Amino acid sequence: MSLGRILVVSNGYAEDVGATAIIRALPLRDVSVSVYPLVGHGGHFPPEITLLDPRGDFPSRGFGLRAGWAALAALGKDVMHGLIGFWRAQRRTLRAQRGRQDLVLAVGDVYCLAMASAAGGPTVYLVAPKSEYIAPHSRLEVWLIRRLACEVFTRDELTATALVHRGIKAQYLGFWPMDALTFTGETFGLPPDRPVVTLLAGSKPPAFDNLLLLLRAASGAAAAAAAPAPAVLVAWAPQLSPDRLRERVASAGGVWMDAGRFRFDGIDITVTTDRYADALRRATVVLGMAGGANEQAAGLGKPVVAFPGTGPQFTRRFLEEQQRLLGDALVATSNWQDAAATLAHLLGDPRERERRGQVGLRRLGGTGSAAAIARRLLDRLALDRPSA
Repeated sequence: MSLGRILVVSNGYAEDVGATAIIRALPLRDVSVSVYPLVGHGGHFPPEITLLDPRGDFPSRGFGLRAGWAALAALGKDVMHGLIGFWRAQRRTLRAQRGRQDLVLAVGDVYCLAMASAAGGPTVYLVAPKSEYIAPHSRLEVWLIRRLACEVFTRDELTATALVHRGIKAQYLGFWPMDALTFTGETFGLPPDRPVVTLLAGSKPPAFDNLLLLLRAASGAAAAAAAPAPAVLVAWAPQLSPDRLRERVASAGGVWMDAGRFRFDGIDITVTTDRYADALRRATVVLGMAGGANEQAAGLGKPVVAFPGTGPQFTRRFLEEQQRLLGDALVATSNWQDAAATLAHLLGDPRERERRGQVGLRRLGGTGSAAAIARRLLDRLALDRPSA
């Protein structure tokens, strides 16, 4: 017996990851799920899920005005590449879903919620990027949430409490992206007592340049750290070209030993594209220029070191916001030289690592929230189903 039809609307790579964890927690034999990723092609979603069109990428990769002036040039390129016509086509797709869905799940910011509302029907809202740790919701955002969402789930307790005080039915059931981590037991051939630095360059095109900065910091830390020297892992986003990665590393002086290992500035680096969660769990310290991935690392109790990179994503402003979100779980530095010194210090100070790791565990740790949210979606379907 079919329990109902759910349309999931998301607007970003990290949002896709979180939405996927919730979808996998649903009984897919009994629930029909369609997904419309507003940004990107939705490669993270299960193959049995129906993806709506049109889908595509634009120069800003969905960051638009989020990063301030640094993103304006990319936003202009978006418009030149047909963003306005694409947006109109997205609206047509969503409006065409009216009457076809029993429930809509919006995973993203308030813009995502507004777009999802075009599909009609009751809409559950997962507040993905917004947190009271960074900034409160504006009056307009609160008005839209109150008007468009029948139920709201937040990414942290502080945000849920703030929204409840402003008259919104909001709850915190946990940080659902933690449920997207799949561990295989991979050790990367490293002995358990060897320290490890895991590098996160992000999931968007600036990652190619940012990885070189991260490698310089890792090399500097390895030179300054006490023996044994840390191993270095790179958790590389699978949607970013491995061929371009090899070319970029080689042009910067790196020497590839095989498809997954290279040597750079005196250190050996192992690259993984399919053991991301294992690379996080194996880390002693994480060095990252990522959004959701840095947060998942903190949620695993790993201290994170970061500094501003290139491009419109991991800017100084973004780093400041992430530091407010993660608190002492993240050490924000100014450049790769400062990051190298901080890494070396943390590698040699287990008490400091433990202290910072506990902050991340308290704010974002734990699993089970995806299943809890999935159960609430099923409850909502049952609530809204017409009586026989």
